[in-house]
Amino acid sequence: MAGMKAAIDLGTSSTKIYTQGGGIVLDEPSVVALGQGNEKSKIKAVGMEAKKLIGKTAENTKTVFPVFEGEIVNEKLAALMLESYLRKVNFKQSFSSFTVVSVPCGADLALIKKLNKTLAAAGVNDAYYVETPLAAAIGNNVPLSEYSPCFVIDMGGGVTDIAALSLDGIIAGVSVGLGGKNTDVALIDYIADNYNLQIGLLTAERIKVQIGSLFDNDTLSTVVNGRDLSTGRPRSVVLRAENILTPVRKYYDKIFEIAGTVLSKLPPEVSAEIRHKGIYVSGGAAAIAGLESYYKNKFNMNVNIAENPAMCTISGLGGMLGSIDLVKKLSINSD
Repeated sequence: MAGMKAAIDLGTSSTKIYTQGGGIVLDEPSVVALGQGNEKSKIKAVGMEAKKLIGKTAENTKTVFPVFEGEIVNEKLAALMLESYLRKVNFKQSFSSFTVVSVPCGADLALIKKLNKTLAAAGVNDAYYVETPLAAAIGNNVPLSEYSPCFVIDMGGGVTDIAALSLDGIIAGVSVGLGGKNTDVALIDYIADNYNLQIGLLTAERIKVQIGSLFDNDTLSTVVNGRDLSTGRPRSVVLRAENILTPVRKYYDKIFEIAGTVLSKLPPEVSAEIRHKGIYVSGGAAAIAGLESYYKNKFNMNVNIAENPAMCTISGLGGMLGSIDLVKKLSINSD
């Protein structure tokens, strides 16, 4: 495809790819299953097929997450995973093509260099890097101009980006290594401590999706299967949303604290504008039931949850593909 323009969101939980003219063409878990062997020969599965193997494999197979808390922790596997995904969407570069890639708020030179190497190994050259809060704001259809700041909280799987921004760029922001996966881990620990039941990551994620809620009186329930920590035998319990309120709220309360710190350091005129507009929340972890009212009470201002929060960043990056001038304006220096 001559002149192919693409956007890539290489996240801790999932990798998403958007192509101009095709929209979001890929959304797969950022995970690789490895067997015995060397480099490419070790890869047994990538993405969704690899995720299905988590916690279910023999010793000679292991699942690896090449991206952790927004950082590429295994460049070779990240490149092989991305190469596989780009092949799926028939990605081709030419002299007239370009690629836009999301990075955490305040991404440093070391991270950009790692991304450059990983992307080049996967077949992508000369990428533009845009900080996640900016992409998420565009994908969430937040009204943006150089003179009208807004406040964005983007809750990813391993990273949460919090920033006050305008079309002129980030005014103040922070990227923290906390995300939806923290809730999964908190659920594992809480269920072990309170129900003497050991569960795995996939089960924790299922519980979060099915009954995770910030409402005090939510009546949703589900059956949870796991291993009894006393007998070692399989056992099940019925959990209601209210039973797991404590571990579920833990992550959202921490993000509220961090966001409060960022808000407290803003110039008065920026604060006034944000107070008027409210807070915009996106990212996969923003899909939890009750977040809008929970944060509205805590922040004491309007909270706007994206209609499709998990897709805001990639949609925003994709929306930028039609204007190279906008891409250049919002991208950070990758030299």
